[in-house]
Amino acid sequence: MSSYFKQNHRIVDLLPKNAEGLRRPQLGATGAMLAHGTRTAEPAVIALPTGTGKTAVLQLTPFLWSSGRVLVLTPSRLVRDQIVAGFARLQLLKHLGVLPSDAGLPNVAAISKRVISTEIWESYREFDVVVTTPMSASPSLEEIATPPTDLFDLVLVDEAHHSPAVSYSTLLGCFPSARKAFFTATPFRRDKKVVPGKLVYNYPLKAAIEDGTYGKVEYLPCEPAPGQNHDIAIANQAEAVFTEDAAAGLDHRMMVRTDSVARAKDLVKVYEQETNLRLKLVHGGHTMRHVQSVIKGLEKAELDGVICVDMFGEGVDFPRLKLAALHSPHKSLAVTLQFIGRFARTNAQDIGNAKFIAVPQEIDAEVRELFKSGANWEDLVANLADARVEEEASVREGLASFETEHAVETDEMDLTIDSLSPYFHAKVYQVDRSPNFEIPPFVPQGCELLYHAVSEDMAAYVVVCRRKTKPKWLETPSLLDTKNFLIVVHYNRFNQLLFVNSQEHGEDLYEKLTDSLYEDDLAAVCLPLPHNTISRALRILNKPSFYNLGMRNRELGGQDESYRTLTGPKADRRVSKTDANTRSRGHVFGGSSGDGESVTLGVSTLSKIWSNKYGLVPRYVDWCHKLAMEIASHSPVATGSNLDLLDTGRRVSKIPAPPIGMVWHEHVYRYPQLLSTDGVSHDRDLTGLELAIDTTTYTDESVDFNLIVDDDAIARFRFTVGTANIFTRLDSGSTLTLRNPVSEATLEDFFKLRPPTFFLADFSTLVGNEWYRGSTGTALDPKTIRTFSEFGKTVDIERECSDARTGMQTIHEFTEAQFLSGSSDIVIYDHRTGEVADFISLTETDDAVICQLAHCKGASGKKNKAQPKKAASRVDDAYEVAGQVVKCLPFRSRPAELKEKLLRRLSSGSVLLRGSTEHMERILDSAQRKRFVFRVCLVQPGLSASKLNESVERVLAAAGEYVTGNAGVAPSFWISP
Repeated sequence: MSSYFKQNHRIVDLLPKNAEGLRRPQLGATGAMLAHGTRTAEPAVIALPTGTGKTAVLQLTPFLWSSGRVLVLTPSRLVRDQIVAGFARLQLLKHLGVLPSDAGLPNVAAISKRVISTEIWESYREFDVVVTTPMSASPSLEEIATPPTDLFDLVLVDEAHHSPAVSYSTLLGCFPSARKAFFTATPFRRDKKVVPGKLVYNYPLKAAIEDGTYGKVEYLPCEPAPGQNHDIAIANQAEAVFTEDAAAGLDHRMMVRTDSVARAKDLVKVYEQETNLRLKLVHGGHTMRHVQSVIKGLEKAELDGVICVDMFGEGVDFPRLKLAALHSPHKSLAVTLQFIGRFARTNAQDIGNAKFIAVPQEIDAEVRELFKSGANWEDLVANLADARVEEEASVREGLASFETEHAVETDEMDLTIDSLSPYFHAKVYQVDRSPNFEIPPFVPQGCELLYHAVSEDMAAYVVVCRRKTKPKWLETPSLLDTKNFLIVVHYNRFNQLLFVNSQEHGEDLYEKLTDSLYEDDLAAVCLPLPHNTISRALRILNKPSFYNLGMRNRELGGQDESYRTLTGPKADRRVSKTDANTRSRGHVFGGSSGDGESVTLGVSTLSKIWSNKYGLVPRYVDWCHKLAMEIASHSPVATGSNLDLLDTGRRVSKIPAPPIGMVWHEHVYRYPQLLSTDGVSHDRDLTGLELAIDTTTYTDESVDFNLIVDDDAIARFRFTVGTANIFTRLDSGSTLTLRNPVSEATLEDFFKLRPPTFFLADFSTLVGNEWYRGSTGTALDPKTIRTFSEFGKTVDIERECSDARTGMQTIHEFTEAQFLSGSSDIVIYDHRTGEVADFISLTETDDAVICQLAHCKGASGKKNKAQPKKAASRVDDAYEVAGQVVKCLPFRSRPAELKEKLLRRLSSGSVLLRGSTEHMERILDSAQRKRFVFRVCLVQPGLSASKLNESVERVLAAAGEYVTGNAGVAPSFWISP
């Protein structure tokens, strides 16, 4: 192996007496490299802003580490040749006095053509330093041969922010035993990929500005006149600035920058026609001879500048470049900062401030703050760059904090913590204590554990699993589907929030995973966040716009869908005040519309948050931390959009009002859920089944309900509010299992994960433990009140359908007489479980079908009381009658479904009091072509019009508003005088 650096490493003098010596950033970087080399073989990353002396440190590194043969990787041919010349003469180090002037020189070679054979690689063993670009040496490219693994003892990477690229990483991977050092002005990338290795030294850009390495920088915004071509406007302004600087005695050169060869050629014509500037075109298709001739022309002042396509962006040391005409500004902060560094150098005479010319509207969001008129570039550049480097250092520290607990070696993958980039997604739980990360990790059933790592510092663990399953369409297990998936768990200590990120989103998986973290602590509390709490995370969005949102219908049986989704660039603008009265907020997804980095965020009712991005685990944890701070804040959440109109509910421990109806969770209406009974699948999903409340069981803490299939109750459940286990099954009947394309679970477990919506007597809703307000409320319309003097005199107000007192009618008998006294074509008595209403009448006119429905309830009171109870103002009776309004409204705009329902009911016990079945069918068929008018009357003689108090009026008003909003016609309340 070549031994030049081993033999000469002691001739280095880092603190020479009679010479210029190393500058402060160079000395700091050199010391850091020496220290790093004494304790670890981990790759080192040196971050030195452009112009602070990175080249000298790069040339010194082989001496510092007493290296053998050295490979230097650089991004361009021009820089490659500069590095070759630098190592071949070592003039820079000798000028600084770091090396003696008579020191011997290494044998240096440049790889200028693709290495197509191992023999060519072997020929470089006679050199001390070999310099190349990945395009000539990376085996990731076609025809390039893989080099011998022992060929180089040290690999130096210049402009190392390129190193995550495939061409770089493939070549670096060919030398697993070689030491590696990475040099860059910006150790961060726009794609947030990490430059490999440990950041051992960073010289802040602010320090470079303070010590004079960076000079003043100005941004001159170009404001084209109306209709003026932007390129012409920039060219005219660039010539004016160049002329002004020359008149002031400044020896400046100009760079005209664009992003494509085609546009660069167009700009040649623009500048030739519109200016007198002497410019030459340089792009990647030109030979090195052409490029070098252009550089000489610039040095001799034979040219005023150059039109280029990123050719002078990296590695070119030409301090007289002071003017930049940006026809295509860089989008990345990293590249922009490097670009600025080429212009901000101060190591030449007769030069002034660097100046940048660009049209403000063409600046990308990441660097827009720099290109504001009047911006202080010195401070902005320093703050932006140093903040990003600090972020990068934090990410590296986070990655280093993970201890690998388990890793499976495979030929297919190399799993390390820095190779994992989770999607930013989490289900968030409020917990009362820390999880136990020391126990074996949760591994889903049927999965193999591939990788497990834990970080105590970040309070996080990472798991990678693999599952192999037989495709459903294949009879034999000869072919298996393989799925690898990632789980990341982070505990936010400060706010006691647990963030669970799983590539598989099954709610049963989340539950088992969280249970595993507290399996030795049965007293631990781990609850998903209420919707109004998780919605606080939306505060992270600055001036948000919402692209996708859902609204849950609070009107049971309403004409509109149970769950409505709005999409589009300004979806929130389509939320109306009417929606606020009838719907509550579901899922939300939006983004920031302000300056700076684009931010997106989604929030769901299931305590989930997400953003449309991927990132390394430390960045994901940082994202969780930022959201945790917002979630923990109790300050009001105001998005400034119509989204604020929609209620997000609040957690309750008591049922605020009697439940009067219920519907399935909105998930059921979006994703098919098939019910199986004792393993036998039904041919319909849950949306075709009914949930029926047993109002007689209601307390302020619980209520029972039944699952109805074809008018029969097949299971009974209890809902208990304010507890973790809110649903329990009461009967011991058939096993009910739900199956979907992803998983299966019992119906009881499904209720726990996706609770149905209860509609309460005040027309508010309850979803699990979350209560949502009802409509805004209006005064009771007196026109809806109809009184009957018979109530309490000839009608027993306590007997709904039987056992009326002697000489009196039941409420049903009275109502039947009222319906039959009219001219309706059809009258049906349907009083039993699953009824549409107690009485239904149909009347056909020339242009409409009128459907009138009556729901009857008796006054509350003891059955055997001697004297009939006087009709009074009782809120319980108001609740009873209000609870009836939801039974019939699902058929408001569905006459065909009403026909099928009534035919089924009549065939199984309901009574046709007038007309025929055939006539009923004809009328409801006509209703599909005519106006279908719904009229609802609510019969409750236990209420008295003369004794209605505020509480009762509020209930009746809410019921009236609800019916009017759904049926289009106000209801009629039949009550006592």
